[in-house]
Amino acid sequence: MLAFTPATAEQHDEFLELTRRETASYLEGTLKLMGATWEQYARWVHTVGRVYAIREDGRVAGFYWIEERDRTLHLHGLILRRDFQRRGIGTRVLEALERDHKGRVTAIELGVHRSNEGAIRLYERAGFRTVKVLDDLGFLILQKAVGSP
Repeated sequence: MLAFTPATAEQHDEFLELTRRETASYLEGTLKLMGATWEQYARWVHTVGRVYAIREDGRVAGFYWIEERDRTLHLHGLILRRDFQRRGIGTRVLEALERDHKGRVTAIELGVHRSNEGAIRLYERAGFRTVKVLDDLGFLILQKAVGSP
């Protein structure tokens, strides 16, 4: 059974640590290209939107970071611990986000690095489509209308 709970201050730091470890191959470089530092990124995580812990059977499986803006739900991050990956949790998180925000937002939008092929497959299977390519950063911006198949 999956449950989503607002992240504690300690879990925000856990999310950041997990993100840094799992995205080391591109996140630092992307931040540099954006003219941002890791410290600024960490501040955004603590002050922009909300971070949630994803729990499966009471254990923290990972986290997601969202922000509602202009009738769009921005999924800034979705990260699972390795031992929880490839178990359908990401799909269930996306389904829950759509269900829980239906009527309040018209779309869910996210960015994914081109090198993250597994995440791209997950998002495309869930109905997300590329709406913009940020070649300089190596990111794709994907979007899905809320309520669409």
